[in-house]
Amino acid sequence: MKLSYYFRRFSDGLDWFITRMVFLGIIGMIVSISLQIIFRVFFNALVWTEEAARYLLVWSSFLGATLAYKRKMHIAVTFGVDLLPSSLKKPVVLLSIVLSMLFFGVSAYYGFKLISMQVYQLSPALRLPMKYIYLGIPLSFIVMFIHGISLILDNIFPQGEVGA
Repeated sequence: MKLSYYFRRFSDGLDWFITRMVFLGIIGMIVSISLQIIFRVFFNALVWTEEAARYLLVWSSFLGATLAYKRKMHIAVTFGVDLLPSSLKKPVVLLSIVLSMLFFGVSAYYGFKLISMQVYQLSPALRLPMKYIYLGIPLSFIVMFIHGISLILDNIFPQGEVGA
């Protein structure tokens, strides 16, 4: 088999795993918020549930963005590309993917710089190191970068064709 096939499978595997992680994050948010409501009404409020729900929302949002990018579900302005002759559409789409990947790479780099500044900071209620909370930012951009490579390979070598 060729490189594009294996890379596509790797990207699909990441997508499968992240789908389940986002699902678990949303379930965790629902449980956390439900506990907060129940305990606030019937007992003493729990101090950690709101913070846990917030951090699960952040992780689920960033990981969910990778799912949307992989599945081409992000908002896109295509009227300019639609007006181009068919011979120019593919290069313009490839250029937009490459520019997106450049953004993802820069964002991942600065995301790791942000983490390095938060090494010793703890979250107020959960007492978790904030570096683990912020880790979702660069990780999601790395995954989107990987999906970008897969999208480029999909454009150059469509599913039925032999890849590089």
